[in-house]
Amino acid sequence: MPDSVNQSERPSVTRSPQERKEILWNALSCALSLRERSEHLDVSDLRALEEVMKEGDDAVLETSLDEKMNNQEEIFLDSEAINISSKILTRCTKSLTQNISSYNHIDFAKKILQYTRKLPDELLENPDWSVLETEVTRSFKRIPEYTTLLGSLTPLEKKDIVNKRSAIKEAQAIMKSPENVVVVNKDEESVEETVDKIKKFIRHYYKINQKPLDFYCLILHPNDFGKTIENMLYVSFLIRDGIIKLMKDNTGILVIQLCSKEMTIQRKQVGTHVNIQNIMSLNMEQWKILKDTYRLEKPMLDFETNPCSRI
Repeated sequence: MPDSVNQSERPSVTRSPQERKEILWNALSCALSLRERSEHLDVSDLRALEEVMKEGDDAVLETSLDEKMNNQEEIFLDSEAINISSKILTRCTKSLTQNISSYNHIDFAKKILQYTRKLPDELLENPDWSVLETEVTRSFKRIPEYTTLLGSLTPLEKKDIVNKRSAIKEAQAIMKSPENVVVVNKDEESVEETVDKIKKFIRHYYKINQKPLDFYCLILHPNDFGKTIENMLYVSFLIRDGIIKLMKDNTGILVIQLCSKEMTIQRKQVGTHVNIQNIMSLNMEQWKILKDTYRLEKPMLDFETNPCSRI
């Protein structure tokens, strides 16, 4: 509370020197009494000391400088009361610090064990830890759920492509088989082959680094926006198949977590295994921001050279 408010609440009537001496003497007597039994003080004693000291302060503030010079006894009583009360507070502070520092973890563990074995009607041989569930679960913070992906895509039905022939048959030239057949190698890879290479790359990364892989660092191609979108789609197939999962680390960065065989088997047993292919939205401006943020000189997914050279 401000001093201006305190001064407005003080009584406007000025006390006589005799009344001020009685107030100061009461404050000193209270301090002396508490000092004698300082080992057994409680909160009510300290509050009582605070009240009498406040009343003594009000009496001193009413005294002018000339009156203080003429009434040295009042100054002595006030200073003595302040000295004793400060020593009392110092002892209480030290005692509180010692009580806090005297914590014994072994004794605390024994009390918890005793509490888990004792029920209202019987004494158990083995501890029942479920009795602590309500109190303990309050201390665990729940991890917030993050949704950074935009739903799922429903696969379209495959339709057989039928070549339409012209209704009117034109005169066909005489077909002649070529003398030399040149076999052309197929350079383009299938989607399955590319996804399989990315899967092996992620597993190789985990084997060496033993930590999650930055999602955007994996899919980002610094010189090709279309290649970045392709990489993102390839990774979505691995998410759909339950090989990897996306999550956020402690800094909020989206990372790839490799799913173990035990995790996949557990998901299937519980019934939470659903094939969902997550697709993220990424436009040209966002790609430029990612490119300026990561500053990659070469793409991480570059199978034309060495797929493990960037690890």
